[in-house]
Amino acid sequence: MTLRKPSTAPKRALPGWALGVLCCALGLAVACGDATPTAPGFSGGSGGISGTGGSAGTGGTAGTGSAAGTGGLAGTGGAVGTGGGGGAGGDAGGCVTNALCHACPTTTCNTDSDCPLESLVCVPTGCTLDGEPQKECQPAGYISCAEPVDCGGPIYQSNYDCKSVDGGPSRCIRKASGCLPETEDYDCPPGFSCEKGACADRRVPCDGPADCPKNHHCFTLQNATTSMFCVSRFRSCTVAGDCGRLGSKCADVDGDDRSECIGALDGVDACENSSCEDVSAPVCEALTTAVASCGNHGLCESDADCQTNAGFECVALWQDGRSECVPVGGSCDQVTDCPLQQVCAASRSGNPPSCQAGTAP
Repeated sequence: MTLRKPSTAPKRALPGWALGVLCCALGLAVACGDATPTAPGFSGGSGGISGTGGSAGTGGTAGTGSAAGTGGLAGTGGAVGTGGGGGAGGDAGGCVTNALCHACPTTTCNTDSDCPLESLVCVPTGCTLDGEPQKECQPAGYISCAEPVDCGGPIYQSNYDCKSVDGGPSRCIRKASGCLPETEDYDCPPGFSCEKGACADRRVPCDGPADCPKNHHCFTLQNATTSMFCVSRFRSCTVAGDCGRLGSKCADVDGDDRSECIGALDGVDACENSSCEDVSAPVCEALTTAVASCGNHGLCESDADCQTNAGFECVALWQDGRSECVPVGGSCDQVTDCPLQQVCAASRSGNPPSCQAGTAP
């Protein structure tokens, strides 16, 4: 189906306290439970990433928590973490770290109501304390909007409110329960996909960019000592400010009337496939947060977009219907072919798509 391209929304300054928090993270939150995690959808914010994370140790198990989501989404379960990747933690009381969560949070919460602002939600970090998930308040930077129709297009606008939270700019906030694959970028936080009506944990642990597949970025919820995982750069956006560390620009890269985060081509304008004139590099490929280039791996609408390179095909790897040019012969075709906390993607080296696990054992 064709969704209307979102309009640009006005921005207003956040209160000083909330702005300080939002500058620490890519405005995202995760709401999880005991079987299949659910969470509100959002994207945006700003901030940097530092460190390579991870302390060596003797293993450890991890879970993904059980916080209720916001925007009308109650948590309905969580996936068991990969475990084994971190040490025994440095905090007293039996705190356990792992490949996803490099250090336990210093300030914890149990539910969203424990957070001091409506713009914050209580999220699982992946660490556990005496077997219980450790959660902390994180910014919920929903996708910008001027009116509900900006939230996923006219077909889905009834599922959302477009309103300001804590005095910030208007954001798409889901008011219907559950999630839809077509609008998973609005309904689920980065690192999660909408599967069977719930936001499933697809966080791939990482210590740095080299640990992530093609067109993915390694970032952390708050700082380099907490949860670090790979996120697809091609997430929905309304304005560049929604992208934060997923791209410096927001544009309709593949011409399907949906905008996504992308870097600038030659450091100036947003990279769009229509700007890629070299037949050997027909699609936009994300390189860094700020920069993209014309390459072989990138968004596409059909095999014809990729066929200038022999051996490439256009495959819908995620649930939202966006497709990418990848080498033929992959061992998976979509994210649901892989276990939780893995994604179906071309490897960093550019091999055909397979289930990628990052630094998880």
